[in-house]
Amino acid sequence: MQPTDTMPEDFFFSNTMLEEILHIRNVKHAVDRVISNGGASGIDGMQIDNLRDYLNTNWKTLRSDILSGTYRPQAVRKVEIPKASGGKRTLGIPTVIDRVIQQSISQWLGLKCEGDFHDNSYGFRPNRNAHQAVSKAQEYLNLGYTWVVELDLEQFFDQVNHDKLMHLLSKKIMDRRVLALIGKYLRCGIMDHGLEQKRTKGTPQGSPLSPLLSNIILHELDTELSSRGHRFVRYADDCGIYTKSNKTATRIMRNITSYIESTLKLKVNREKSKVSRPSQSNLLGFSFFKSQGDWHIRISAKSIERIREKLRQNTRRNTVTSMHERLTKLRQITHGWVDYFRITTNKKVMVALDKLVRRRLRVLLWKQWKTAGNRIRNLIKLGTKRWLAYQHANTRKSYTRTGTSPILQTTLTNSYFTKLGYEGFADYYYWITTHQTTLF
Repeated sequence: MQPTDTMPEDFFFSNTMLEEILHIRNVKHAVDRVISNGGASGIDGMQIDNLRDYLNTNWKTLRSDILSGTYRPQAVRKVEIPKASGGKRTLGIPTVIDRVIQQSISQWLGLKCEGDFHDNSYGFRPNRNAHQAVSKAQEYLNLGYTWVVELDLEQFFDQVNHDKLMHLLSKKIMDRRVLALIGKYLRCGIMDHGLEQKRTKGTPQGSPLSPLLSNIILHELDTELSSRGHRFVRYADDCGIYTKSNKTATRIMRNITSYIESTLKLKVNREKSKVSRPSQSNLLGFSFFKSQGDWHIRISAKSIERIREKLRQNTRRNTVTSMHERLTKLRQITHGWVDYFRITTNKKVMVALDKLVRRRLRVLLWKQWKTAGNRIRNLIKLGTKRWLAYQHANTRKSYTRTGTSPILQTTLTNSYFTKLGYEGFADYYYWITTHQTTLF
């Protein structure tokens, strides 16, 4: 159907959109995505492993119910996870069936919306990532826009205004059945200890549809910033605006805060939003430093402290875990963290993290050896002279002081931990940034 003179220019989606969303090819792709993503079950207890069998038996009925408008999504299951900055983040876990339907909507609608989204929006979009956002910010800094407006939206996913969001969707979607279905998902309750809590705002984290809906409503912010001629980058609800003066940045902070709260019906966290210089800014865990006239990317101080705390938690002495399990977990942490921060030049940070881990691993082994006799035997095996082994095995020093003692540093060496299976931050950083790229 072609737009008419009375129809908004962007009001182009077909009135058979729901049939297109439920086309078997689109749904099969959604099923594959849901299965590959894994995750816990919803309130009905259905596991990912049972999904294909269920759909093979019930798909025709399910599709018919959705098309007729009689389908009712189930409440999401409340799950709380710790936030890196402290406190807890609430997730809403839909049933696997609802995840498939939401994923079907998201991937179809996402393709239609992708061409409308702003170039400086990097979150939850194909072929876009956090590294590109940080590199764009670096580009602005090197052009002289060295005052940063850091915007923090307070509990963004929990605060999304349903009326505002549905109004924006209605500008695009002609098929009222799709609007009604999305509305049902927005209003789905959240199940907490057997009690269903009604929801009048927000789109729960954990829903396959939420990332796209967040981009649709925050596209309005992108459009506003662009129309005012601002240089900015946005990744989900993290947004940085770059200007040439403190005065301009302060004015932008005031005006954009007013726009977000009055027009988008969202809340700006005034405690966390600020005007800063690049070296004090924090964009997606990264910060910046100036060297030889140019701005470069570095790991933010907050990110370093968070990974140090995570390493401490995974090397605690009072946690009963085998060394193999600890090293496997550490390997996962190392790979994930270095993969994310590989665009920086902070090799010194990687070396310092390895020192922290190895010092704590030495303490763990010392504690595992327990008795003086075991400690003597193990030290001698590692090449320590007998009299020195006796001396240190009976030390009254604390575990922390023992971990930094010369005797353990010269016996439980870096190569010793490498043989055990520890792959350090520095080694893996070297592999992916230098060696891996020069194999051929």
